[in-house]
Amino acid sequence: MLGAGISGLCAARALSGFFEHVTVVERDTYPQPPDVRRGVPQGAHVHSLTPGGAQVLAELFPGLVEELAADGGTLAGALDELDIVFFGSRLRQVPLGRVLQVSRPFLEDRLRERVRALPGVTLRSGLEATAPITAAPITADPITAGPARVGGVRLARPGEPDSAEAVHADLVVDAMGRAGRGAAWLRSLGYRAPSTARLAVDVAYASRRYRVAPGALGAAKGVLIGATTTRPRGAVLTQQEHDAWVLSLYGFGKDDHPPLSPERFLDFAEDLLPAGTSTALRNAEPITGVSSFAYPASLRRDFHRLRRLPDGLISTGDALCSLNPIYGAGMTVAALEARALRRCLAAGPAGLPRRFYREAARAVRLPWLFSTMADRAMPQVPGTHPAVAGLLARSFQATMRAAAEDARVATAVWNAVSLTGSPAELAAPRVMAAVLRHWSPGPTPRTAPPRGKD
Repeated sequence: MLGAGISGLCAARALSGFFEHVTVVERDTYPQPPDVRRGVPQGAHVHSLTPGGAQVLAELFPGLVEELAADGGTLAGALDELDIVFFGSRLRQVPLGRVLQVSRPFLEDRLRERVRALPGVTLRSGLEATAPITAAPITADPITAGPARVGGVRLARPGEPDSAEAVHADLVVDAMGRAGRGAAWLRSLGYRAPSTARLAVDVAYASRRYRVAPGALGAAKGVLIGATTTRPRGAVLTQQEHDAWVLSLYGFGKDDHPPLSPERFLDFAEDLLPAGTSTALRNAEPITGVSSFAYPASLRRDFHRLRRLPDGLISTGDALCSLNPIYGAGMTVAALEARALRRCLAAGPAGLPRRFYREAARAVRLPWLFSTMADRAMPQVPGTHPAVAGLLARSFQATMRAAAEDARVATAVWNAVSLTGSPAELAAPRVMAAVLRHWSPGPTPRTAPPRGKD
């Protein structure tokens, strides 16, 4: 198992039920106490575990959500304790269960301990994978088989070539991130690399953690202000473990990237957050400095479309699909892919890569569709015809205006974005009728006017 991020740890849990020995290899070392790792630069920013993701994590790690909450994590009522503004309209607050709000380092640390405690699982840190080890094919199928199968991996300590070692394995799982090491290995073995869908978004984040006076932010445990077509900026403020709050600011395009200086950080937020929230943050105690993270593009590698695949190697996590983080679906997708892997392993080893990639493609289809449609509605995202972008923007605007008034529409929207229900709920007659009542036929400008408050 290559990579010990969220996707790697979830996949390791799936593997542990079917292999006698599972070795999890991570390039980073683990900071103590838990903190942002070098290999996870996005770890300082807001992370959301949707109810759908929490359900899958509970399948993989029974009792985990309750354990995280007992250890200090925040459970926020959805939607009655969350203040969500999307495409300029505030989602009606309806009680729909709970959302777990914790920091990425906190969640990774607890997952790592769970995985380390599994029988036959070993965690090794400070090692990177440098190349696959090939072995004789185990199938004679001329379509799926190639000149070799993957029978292990070469490891080394970064910067220490004399430390190289060979580790043999029945299966190598690449969860090393969006750079796509596994896809490159396919080419080195004589196979085609998967085609890649890519949507440039040019989003940048800046985040800071605070200690806020009790009650200063009211009853809400989370505030989300999404970008609009005329103001391509957003803010997410959530209460996390041990009563710490994290504020993440983002913007589409260089002109709207948030500032990194502590002096200007909250100035950027004031145009987005309610006045009382901004005041509370200015009076709060900063726990950290301002951290930044740039996200150039969403991407999806279509491994499931390849005609030939070697046995013994699969890719998962961001190596397979990386979504714009502002929609908070990344950890949920990682958990869904791990569940798909477990189901495929339960069906036996024959044709495992092909079967997994087909299952994983189904798991990521809706999150990819929702995030890229929302991005394509933004004039700042290139590559979408202005008429299509305008139609998408008006669709989202009408849906959110309806969701601000109608509890059933709000529920359908939440179930869709949190991956807890069927998107068919959005097509229900009553929901569609409510959306159409708020439809605006006017054009959406392709060029954003000067910024200002909505």
